[in-house]
Amino acid sequence: MRQTGKIVINKVEKQKSPPRPGQLVVTKCQILEFLLISLNRLLMGFVCLYMCWMCLRLPLQEIPFHAVFCTIGFVCLMSEGLMAYYRANARTKFCDRSQKTKTHWILQLCGSILGLVGVAIKIGIEEKHFHSVHGIVGLITSVMLLFTLLSGLSALYAHEMKSIQPMLNKTLHNIWGLLTYTLVMLSMYTAYDTNIFIEYSLDAATYNDFKWLIQISIGSIWLLTIYGPIWCLVYMKLWGSSCC
Repeated sequence: MRQTGKIVINKVEKQKSPPRPGQLVVTKCQILEFLLISLNRLLMGFVCLYMCWMCLRLPLQEIPFHAVFCTIGFVCLMSEGLMAYYRANARTKFCDRSQKTKTHWILQLCGSILGLVGVAIKIGIEEKHFHSVHGIVGLITSVMLLFTLLSGLSALYAHEMKSIQPMLNKTLHNIWGLLTYTLVMLSMYTAYDTNIFIEYSLDAATYNDFKWLIQISIGSIWLLTIYGPIWCLVYMKLWGSSCC
């Protein structure tokens, strides 16, 4: 007897298998963060390479080492130090928290020392100090930077310090460090309004256009760097734990 009727095919939806041990799982958010970090490093490289090219091509007695040291220390090393905790940072992705912390404070310390040496050089060769917006911001930045290093030291040994809660200690360090880095980048932004860049930069006729390009790059570096510390602050506020 011939059977008639419809043949029903059950479609079984394939379930995604969990990742195997040791298997690298990359999310869309991490890919986006990796692209933003890569863009940030390109901008940092552009600003630092241009500064070094502009300054080091001059005769030795005319080289503004203040500008070279501050740019490398503040724009490059300090920014890299803040990005040490980022999940999509290829340089620290497979490091544990203690290794990321070590990378962070080494880069921050080296960048701070290099920047402060640059400030000291400027003070040593100038007769009149802190008479411009750049100079005033630079002075405030230098003072805040010293306190930031001290707060970083207390955050590094937060668990050993019984008088201050570790979470509160790290939160205060994040806030103070974020304010200091903002002033650091503001001092770099205003630096391009000083005479040294008008005299030694590219063709004076196109200097304003190029100055704006550099300043936009510095502003972009600031934005692409601070979102990590801000996220850490939000994370600690919402869930009461440290993300970095």
